[in-house]
Amino acid sequence: MVDSCIICHMKIIDGLEKKETCPNNHPIHGSCLMEWLIKSNTCPLCSEPYAPEVLLRFEDYVKQKNQEKINEFENQIKAEQMGKVNKVTEKVIFLKSIENIEKLVENQEYNLALNEVESLGDFPLTSYKGQKAIFLKGKINFFRKRFDLAINLLFRLVKENFDFPEGFLYLGKSYEALGLIDKAKWAYERAK
Repeated sequence: MVDSCIICHMKIIDGLEKKETCPNNHPIHGSCLMEWLIKSNTCPLCSEPYAPEVLLRFEDYVKQKNQEKINEFENQIKAEQMGKVNKVTEKVIFLKSIENIEKLVENQEYNLALNEVESLGDFPLTSYKGQKAIFLKGKINFFRKRFDLAINLLFRLVKENFDFPEGFLYLGKSYEALGLIDKAKWAYERAK
């Protein structure tokens, strides 16, 4: 009678394949048992523990596979930690850039400030970075007396994020500079 492996259900060919058994003589390919022992030391069919001499034959392989799992897990943790560090670093760099742009605006170096904002890259308007960048562009254009451009940018901002008081403030100032008093009043009311 030809035995079938209790894991893969394939026939175990005597002489070609190594056959192992549990204390209840449930047949299993040696290669199938190697993989099974990574999960459990008991028979998958009857849950009886395999004999110590069987476990000893596969001990090195099981140790190696368990060490590979540990290494993979450690590498995963390191990658996650590096991802977090990179996010913090990106945020610090972005905030430092914003600080530099604000100083340029304060010193009335508007063209340099705009160039700095542009150098930050494109961010989606739904993100904090995108909203901060479009706000700075609008604010800088207000100071450049490009009120139409400031209104365009700031209106896009407040349409996306209705809770951006500074955006409404500079939107109101831009409307006011163009003599659009009703619209300025509307924006100022939302700046509070």
